[in-house]
Amino acid sequence: MHVMLCSNSSELVDAASRVYGRAGFRLTVCECGLQTLAVAEVVDADLLIVDLETPGLDCLLMLAAIKELAPSLPIVAVSTRPQIDARAVSHKGISYVTLPSDSAGATEALLAGLAQTERTRFTTGSTSTSS
Repeated sequence: MHVMLCSNSSELVDAASRVYGRAGFRLTVCECGLQTLAVAEVVDADLLIVDLETPGLDCLLMLAAIKELAPSLPIVAVSTRPQIDARAVSHKGISYVTLPSDSAGATEALLAGLAQTERTRFTTGSTSTSS
């Protein structure tokens, strides 16, 4: 399984590296929205996780562009602050998850759960998302 992560948060990148490394997944980290768009054009990923707190990221425009480039790519937006763009993102049909802000272990468990959900969806052949 190949996971793309758009984040410049060292804590989130480190947690994702630990979780997905242990699971044997490939992880591609992009530090900004433009880099994510470029990578999404050439990489066949199974899951994109977008940190809404990434500076310089107009998440709604970037997410719309990703949906155009890779319409079947599952996208999960994450943030430690639940009010950030959560409503706008969910109206775009993109899953949103609030990350725990005080526990690396809880973040790792949440990241593992996201990948497991997508892996189950991928292995069963279903690419539709539930609202």
